[in-house]
Order: sequence, then C-alpha cells, then structure tokens
Amino acid sequence: MNKTKKKLRTYRDSGRQISCITCYDSSFSKILSDANIDIILVGDSLGMVIKGETNTHSVNMEEIIYHTRCVSKNNKNSILMVDMPINSYSDSVNALKNAKAILENKGDIIKIEYKDEHQDILKQLISQEIPVCAHLGYLPQFSLSKKDIKIYGKDTEERSKILSQAKILDDMQVDLLLLECVDPNLAIEITKSTKAPVIGIGSGDKCNGQVQVLYDIIGISENAPKFSTNFLKECRTIEEAVAEFKNYVSNLKIN
Repeated sequence: MNKTKKKLRTYRDSGRQISCITCYDSSFSKILSDANIDIILVGDSLGMVIKGETNTHSVNMEEIIYHTRCVSKNNKNSILMVDMPINSYSDSVNALKNAKAILENKGDIIKIEYKDEHQDILKQLISQEIPVCAHLGYLPQFSLSKKDIKIYGKDTEERSKILSQAKILDDMQVDLLLLECVDPNLAIEITKSTKAPVIGIGSGDKCNGQVQVLYDIIGISENAPKFSTNFLKECRTIEEAVAEFKNYVSNLKIN
C-alpha cells in the first residue's frame, strides 16, 4: 500500500481530528511541517491570496507545479496534498498526465472538485494507484457567482445527491473526502458512513478533520469567511498560531 494511503488510515484510526492548512511557499511550509500539521494543501486558492484574483479560475498547472515545488522543499513531516486546477482533469488522459506531474514534483495526493461526470476519471486515477481526495459541496472552480457560496445539503434533494456522491466515492476507494460548506448534520452523516476520512471546511466541527486557509489563520486575508478563525489574534508569533490551530483541531470530537 502507498505510504500516503497508510498515513491517512493511521490518522483516521487515531481518534483525533486531522489538521490541514493551505500553503504556497517554502518558508511557511517549514513552519507547518515543524508544527506537524497533518496535511499541507497547495490550494488553487493561490489564485486569490497570491495572484489577487477574485476566484480560482485563472490557476493553471504550471503555477500549481511551481508552488508544489516551493512547498515541498521544506516539508519533512506532512502529507502534501495538491489541487488539480480547473481544466487539468477534463478527461482521463489529461487527468492522469497532470496527476502524475504533481506526484513527480513531490506531491503526495491530488485533490479534485468532484462532479458526477468525473466518476470515470477518478476510477482511472485510482486504478493507477494515485492517491485521491474528492472535494464535495461548494466547488469554487465551478462557481459562477457569489450566490453559489452557501451551505449545501440543507434541502432533501441536495442532501440526497451529496450523500450518494460520497457513497460512490467511498466505494471507489478514494483516500480522503473534503466537504466544503456542507450542512453540519449531513457532514456528520457522511463521516459516520464512509471508510475514507472526511475533512471539512465550513462544514461543522465533527468531521475527521478540519481545513483552513493559512492566511485566514494568521489574519491577513482580505475577505476571510465567517467560519474561519484568526489564531494569531491571541498569539505572539505565526508559529504559535499554527500550533494553536493544530491543538484546537486535535482536541475536537469526531461525530
């Protein structure tokens, strides 16, 4: 079994929540790795926090690979998860080529914003032993307006669809599920019903883990979401803020 897959199972079975923070450069990577953050995410959120765009849509593979290389230089302890940017997994051939490029540049697991039409693409990646995280709920790459930023799974139809997607993905043996802006009660149900660990962002605090954007944690984001926490506010240094986030997440209950 792939070492990343083994590590994720160890995290899932530990009984504590998994910590995950976005990162885009080697300096912050060292801080996160030294703090033993479980998963460092090279997110396409770099479109907003690095490039100054209003969304993630302009991020391409060249940029993702560049930032993956930067982050990997000082990452010694954490799983390095990397976003597949928009248009990088339009078909199975394209997805496999780009996923392999991420792994060749020291990424450990790729993340895809999942829609039903991606099922065969994910099956192909999994068949090639590529570790996969599937992202459900709010999908920034496919968001066309601010109206898309909401809590998903509150009505019966939407709830049923997300539950069905989670089951399909779990049966496909994805390694990780990420729920963004999913109704907390639905997030609990998915966490209880899947073998894959479930990490959440804006989806309540009862999943197997929590994700937060680094710049939200240290209070420098221009438009931090309401569910985020500025941990630097009560700390003296960035290192202390990251450690406090890790401590906070580790002590959250699951389910």
